[in-house]
Amino acid sequence: MAPRFAALYVPAALDEMNKSRRMAALQARALARLGGTVALFDPRGTGDSAGEHGVATWDDWRCDVLTAWRWLGERVSVPCLLWGLRLGGLLAADLVATNAIAPSALLLWQPVASGRSYFNQFLRLAAAQQMTGRSAAGADPKSLRAALQSGASIEISGYDLHPALVAGAEAVALGDLACPPCPIVWRETTISEPAATSAAAAAIASAWVGAGAELDLAAVRGPSFWATQDITEAPELITSTANAIIARVAGDAAGAR
Repeated sequence: MAPRFAALYVPAALDEMNKSRRMAALQARALARLGGTVALFDPRGTGDSAGEHGVATWDDWRCDVLTAWRWLGERVSVPCLLWGLRLGGLLAADLVATNAIAPSALLLWQPVASGRSYFNQFLRLAAAQQMTGRSAAGADPKSLRAALQSGASIEISGYDLHPALVAGAEAVALGDLACPPCPIVWRETTISEPAATSAAAAAIASAWVGAGAELDLAAVRGPSFWATQDITEAPELITSTANAIIARVAGDAAGAR
């Protein structure tokens, strides 16, 4: 049976990638049951891909997504969506906003709002590890920033980080991007009742809608599965995402036939 739509998944980074693999696989299977062809890949230096994490740059990961996008497009002739989680969501949004990729829809799962704030938090983790004796002395955010600015790679929580990876990501913020020129489905998870989107997401969404975006933003009940100590699932996120995609992308495919 011919596919109704296709999707390319851009994963989260660092340990968030590992914690979220199960959810990515569950969502991919859910989309496949709806007639989708779904491609999941590991950017260079991660997972099963070649290379060491410490030599990967932001531009490398951009190129990897573009390569995977072309690969998928050569194999299907149906509407294709770009789907990103956390830092992968920021990367996906950047590629769409700069017209490097023109998907039928952009799917964002809990996207990082700012590469700068993301790595600030990651560097603070080093300070916390130093206080608990799990990292070497001198692994404070200021020293790590100085090392990056000198062109040196740094290591945090077992991950080597190339200065060009950090600098490239930190140059991107969702609120500074041009409004993505395609329909956007944005989903967040929360343990709050009732489920509500974050203030940061609401502010960015409001700006995009004001600029003419077609945007579906919603929060669903579920854990922060990319950050929990144990591997966890968010079934409502899978259902909500599948319903949104079938209503937009797959619906477009049906109308085109």
